[in-house]
Amino acid sequence: MKIEMEEPIARLFAWFQKTGRPLYIVGGAVRNKLLSLPVSDIDAAAAVPPQKVKEIEDGAFHVTERSYGLGTVVIVSGPHSYEYTAFRRDSYGRGGAHRPQGVTLTEDIVEDAARRDFTVNALYMGAGGEVLDPLERGLSDLAARRLAMTRPDTLCEDALRILRMARLAAELGFSIEPDTMRAAKENAAGLRDISGERIRDEFFKLLLADVKYGNKDGALIGLHILKEAGALPYIMPELLEGKGFVQSAQYHRYDVLEHNLRTCAAAPPDIAIRLAALLHDVAKPAAYKRDGTLYVHPKLGAQMAETILKRLKTETKLAQTVLPLIEWHMFDLDNSAKEKAVARMIVKLGRENFLRLAALRDADFTGSGMGNIAHSAQKWRAVLASKEAARAPLALKQLAVNGDDIQKALSLAPGRQVGELLRRLQEYAIKKPAQNNYTSLIRYARILYTGMANREDAGE
Repeated sequence: MKIEMEEPIARLFAWFQKTGRPLYIVGGAVRNKLLSLPVSDIDAAAAVPPQKVKEIEDGAFHVTERSYGLGTVVIVSGPHSYEYTAFRRDSYGRGGAHRPQGVTLTEDIVEDAARRDFTVNALYMGAGGEVLDPLERGLSDLAARRLAMTRPDTLCEDALRILRMARLAAELGFSIEPDTMRAAKENAAGLRDISGERIRDEFFKLLLADVKYGNKDGALIGLHILKEAGALPYIMPELLEGKGFVQSAQYHRYDVLEHNLRTCAAAPPDIAIRLAALLHDVAKPAAYKRDGTLYVHPKLGAQMAETILKRLKTETKLAQTVLPLIEWHMFDLDNSAKEKAVARMIVKLGRENFLRLAALRDADFTGSGMGNIAHSAQKWRAVLASKEAARAPLALKQLAVNGDDIQKALSLAPGRQVGELLRRLQEYAIKKPAQNNYTSLIRYARILYTGMANREDAGE
């Protein structure tokens, strides 16, 4: 079996001949070429220490140290870069920590292949485009669209590979070989030894697995694999409280856990919406235990989600986008909200997050499994379109006056009153977009301020 060589790769092979040893492209690049999928990152390997690779650096190829301890350098040629790692054996300490405790360079390609995670990632391409399968099962697993670990202790050594297993299976539409799934279940507890940042990075990629190669059910497949492997308790244990929590058959086909997973998968491929969808009903069990109702679950859910996202070291900006979606996901559930209330929600959330809330509502209905249409979300989008067409100031910066204007016109000092006046002027201009001009708004601001002053004088 041969892979057609692209010119930049051919130049890399030709340059590497100066070491006197053969170079190989390895891992996902070879796998994807054989699957006719796009290739992004390219990894290379050979039985040559990284310091020796550095010695053949020239004007065409620049070599930068990544980690001599791991045998890794980055080779750069123009716009192209390749991560090179010398053939090696890895040893790990107890637990499931991600980084090897010891690294020994080797000249044996079989040993190098055996240290890798899955057999389909242990395929090598030589200078002539020939494909080598040192473990003698990578090609058959690839043909069967199956993920299998390279060795029995692969997942024990590095528990993060369990998340990678789920993500790759989700992205590629592969099955999990039974022994590999069994090992994942046995070693899921090793995820305790993995940092929140590493879990977050791999997990967030899994939530967008359908985007990578167009496997439309990718996110749900990945979440179900994590559930089956017993990994969810080490990522978002709060979700497991929804397992077996039965919901009204009038509105839901699934328990809370499955509903959360399916709502996530049904949401658009925006990580903020996917996270909000995954966690939107996370507090239902806790809310019910508290007072026998579900009324507080949106607010309580936002609080729980904040804790979860902090544990995963989520960026503050992303968390601040996700949490209001959870807090307000029950807004106008019965589709009774009037245009004024919808406009207030647009202002509260901002245009982009309001549209995310509408997308979450659609996904929530889809994730219920009942085939219902979210008419409220359709109404929201219509209100937004109508207000935008009328040039209503849905964002404060679109208002024809600002705080300085209010202070000068009314001789006010900066403070709470100015902010309150701006808020009420915005509400007024949204209701009457034609009044969004300096003269009309300042006139109305004087009326509002007089009323505020009178209430203060009356001791209200």
